[in-house]
Amino acid sequence: MFVQPRQGVANFSCYAVEFSPFNEHWVAVGTAQYFGIIGNGQQIVMELHANGDLTPLRAFDTQDGVYDVAWSETHANQLVSACANGHLKLWDITTVDSFPIQTFAEHALEASSVNWNLTDRQTFCSGSWDTTVKVWTPQRTASLLTLTGHTGPVYNAVWSVHSNTLVGSCSGDGSVRIWDLASGASVCRIAAHATEVLALDWSKYDANQLVTGAVDGSIKIWDIRNPAMEVRVLRGHQYAVRRVKCSPYEPDVVASASYDMSVRLWDLKSLHPQTQAATHHSEFVMGIDFNLFVPGLLVSCSWDRRIVMWQTHGGPPRFR
Repeated sequence: MFVQPRQGVANFSCYAVEFSPFNEHWVAVGTAQYFGIIGNGQQIVMELHANGDLTPLRAFDTQDGVYDVAWSETHANQLVSACANGHLKLWDITTVDSFPIQTFAEHALEASSVNWNLTDRQTFCSGSWDTTVKVWTPQRTASLLTLTGHTGPVYNAVWSVHSNTLVGSCSGDGSVRIWDLASGASVCRIAAHATEVLALDWSKYDANQLVTGAVDGSIKIWDIRNPAMEVRVLRGHQYAVRRVKCSPYEPDVVASASYDMSVRLWDLKSLHPQTQAATHHSEFVMGIDFNLFVPGLLVSCSWDRRIVMWQTHGGPPRFR
């Protein structure tokens, strides 16, 4: 049962949400005007207060929609936005003005994904509709590496939490690729789904396990040592799966967000894996994340402009 929901409201449709790795009360939200099809965007940082209010702490306007967001792993006040014009923008919430402190402008089409390296913490990667994955450092505007091989838009690129050199990406071409940055090459290609693959995440406990979600509503569990066949298929969503996130606290728990307006929790060790479903949103659910400090605290965001935070384990959130 989902309890203790907290809700914030954005000016535009929400595309992505991520808890801060430094402050358990902060959450970054990427938003886009007119459902991201056209118009401006806004990068928001929201704060959860002791009384339960979830309110904006800082907001940065962008000329194009913000499709994804990643907090820096080295600076508590910095975060990166992936924008619809292909740009990545690095922000610092302590600046007196509203301009990015760095802009990265190599992608030729929409930047759909950004993810920070959790191992060495000095670099981040991005995925784009231009079919490429790029690796960056905040200190320079030119990318360190460009990875090519996908034949469709890259919807998500995620760094392995177990390796400094492995990045996974998923694409509209139906495939997942594992890239070894030491060689700059794809070391594994998985024909993951018969439809576009929109979502990907690495297990936080098993270095060989990946989770993917696709347009057909299915979620698949993979062992990259045997990419010919999925380990398990999870069914329950009625429409496309937009995000999947593996729990940082429970090795067998995965959360998913879908165009069917629901958020679902799955227990991979169970015969009947779907354990919870939340239907508090009234539009496509585009983003989800687990809090790194509070077990069971989950946040979701949607095209309905709402950011909802709730405790899935029962009882109110227990902050430090």
